[in-house]
Amino acid sequence: MFRTNDNFKWLALAASLVSAISPLRAEEPTLAEDPFALAKQQHQQIEEQPWVSRTPQELQLWAKDNLHFKLRARTVIDADAHPQWQWFRKSGLGLFLHWGLASVPPNTGDAWAMVYSKDRSKENGMLRTPEEMFSVADTWNPASYDPGKWMAAASKGGFGYAVLTTRHHDGYCLWPSEQGDWDTGEHMNGRDLVKDYVEACRENNIRVGFYYSGPNWHFDYKNKDFSWPPQGYNYKHDKVELDPPLAAIMGYDPPLPGDGDRLEQAESTEQVRELMTRYGPIDMMWWDGNSIMTEAELAEIQPDIFVARGNIATPEGIHHGASENVKVTNQAGWWWELCIKSEVTGTPYWHYNNELETNHWNTATILSELVRCRSLGGNLLVNVTPRPNGEMMDWFYDVCDEMAEWMLHSREAIYDVDLDAPLPTLDRTQNFTTKKGNSWYAMPNQQGVVFISDIAAPKSVTLLRTGETLAYEFRDNALRVEVPAAMRTELPDMIKVVFTGGGK
Repeated sequence: MFRTNDNFKWLALAASLVSAISPLRAEEPTLAEDPFALAKQQHQQIEEQPWVSRTPQELQLWAKDNLHFKLRARTVIDADAHPQWQWFRKSGLGLFLHWGLASVPPNTGDAWAMVYSKDRSKENGMLRTPEEMFSVADTWNPASYDPGKWMAAASKGGFGYAVLTTRHHDGYCLWPSEQGDWDTGEHMNGRDLVKDYVEACRENNIRVGFYYSGPNWHFDYKNKDFSWPPQGYNYKHDKVELDPPLAAIMGYDPPLPGDGDRLEQAESTEQVRELMTRYGPIDMMWWDGNSIMTEAELAEIQPDIFVARGNIATPEGIHHGASENVKVTNQAGWWWELCIKSEVTGTPYWHYNNELETNHWNTATILSELVRCRSLGGNLLVNVTPRPNGEMMDWFYDVCDEMAEWMLHSREAIYDVDLDAPLPTLDRTQNFTTKKGNSWYAMPNQQGVVFISDIAAPKSVTLLRTGETLAYEFRDNALRVEVPAAMRTELPDMIKVVFTGGGK
């Protein structure tokens, strides 16, 4: 510790140093006086970049040890060998529709509410017994179901495909299945909600996707362990000793070893076969929990179907889909799709809850997240939850209208862009930047600034929304552009940079 006299000595020395260097500062501009130098400093990489100096094969091994399994794909897809799947990558934007029994009061917006845990069992927790959640099937019959209205808005807003939860973990089928009795055939007088959805997609040029849950928590639910990790809580949430103990949350205690699993698998397989044969060509299959059919088995029925979950990386939410994570996924050569809830404050709800009427993304957030995903080589599958009666929440239509206006002038920045590595985002720029050949499209930061390094001099720099030429500074193989405040809007104001030879 300094003594008092020592403190005065150090203060005097500091003052003399300041006086000595002040003239030098007066002669050379500070970072604050030189926006280009400031931007360069802010864009310097300081975090680890595992994708640098590693081959795709080395990155795949690195990802296995360092990233969540949802950030890894089963295979590297040969795009040239599968031209029938190019629609998926070109579109880039999908609509995830979690809708079913878990949407209906008194449920809590997610099928997991029937699974016992200490957190869910607390006062004001979301725990519900399976019987309580299953009981809504006796009365649920959505009177205002109008998927045509959903899809008309989605198509106008730039969504290229949709994925509907045809069967979620509660096991309830949204079509009249001939397998079992837990479907709309038994509970809605044969009403086919899937058929209406498929027709609405086709009428509005939306690719048709089916979500299907491999787990079925309703199948012989009185013999299941409804807790995770498995603790022996039955369908009434009573603590019991199961004999023999169930191995996992989806476990089944059959009369004869193995018979129950085979019966459940057989029922699920035939349900998937119904989905694949009743509704014409299906574009996409999105498994959850486990796959009921192999890709080859599906292809025998639907030759052009694209199997998403497993075949590609499917990070879930920002905790998986951070930019540094999906950068690795892209550099490893894997296709990827971020599935994420459209909520500002995190909730447990994948299905409808009235909180989501106000707790939701605005247009700027959806478009910014879309640009981010595209700049890192992936797709955005954004979850929007229809109401129990079949209406879509009002804000969705407002957002789609605003997205439609943006798409009129800036669609080229996100549709059919280059997705194969290397891509400039996180390497040459911290701005989310897509590219298509010699054209790059950069989203300015909150100050309206774009900074890109290690590039050739641009041929032109324009504001994509208006086509107006923008002033820019280019030096040391780096570009700085600032959109004037008077030209900015609340939505992403994409800057289009055209190079003579690809940007290098």
